[in-house]
Amino acid sequence: MIDRLLPYTGLVLLWAVTTVFLWRSRRWLVFYITGAFGLVILVVYGASLLGLEHALEALEATQVKAMAGFLGLRLDVLGQTGLAIPNHTGWAVFDIGIECSAIIEMSAVVGLVGFYPAFSRGRKVITAGIGLVATYVINLFRILLIVAIINAAGTGWVFAAHAVFGRVFFFVGTVIVYWYLLTRPTMGVVNKQLKPSAEVSDG
Repeated sequence: MIDRLLPYTGLVLLWAVTTVFLWRSRRWLVFYITGAFGLVILVVYGASLLGLEHALEALEATQVKAMAGFLGLRLDVLGQTGLAIPNHTGWAVFDIGIECSAIIEMSAVVGLVGFYPAFSRGRKVITAGIGLVATYVINLFRILLIVAIINAAGTGWVFAAHAVFGRVFFFVGTVIVYWYLLTRPTMGVVNKQLKPSAEVSDG
């Protein structure tokens, strides 16, 4: 573990120093990209290194089982992260891995908001918190949708439920979150900056 933690610590320090340097030199685009996506890589790698990724996946499996039970869908948790889904063709097992844990997308939301230069510190905290919770909830419903499709249609629909319907649902959901948290506020800032220029031109 220590052999892997030392290189990780070095990467964190290198990322932090580089990000601060870019911020002080006011290279905003490179700062934003380095800060946001560097954070995603460090969080995902760090979570995997410390085993936090599996804890998140296990929590999601438990929560999806509770949601399925509330809706009257049969579902059992196999091990810690496996979902055993009964259907009219038998049983299907769906494992919640790193892709379905949404840790990448949640890290991306925090990074994109946290390093956004136009937001104040307080707004960053509130916006990142909303984005984190919204992405997590959307992911739970994504997994629940996969379970419902397999439960109703059978084991032959495992691939389509995960790779098509689940991904489309999650993609649309995260795009909506990004739109309201980042794109729409950015357009508002740009419009405010363009209005004085337009008024001067009209004058």
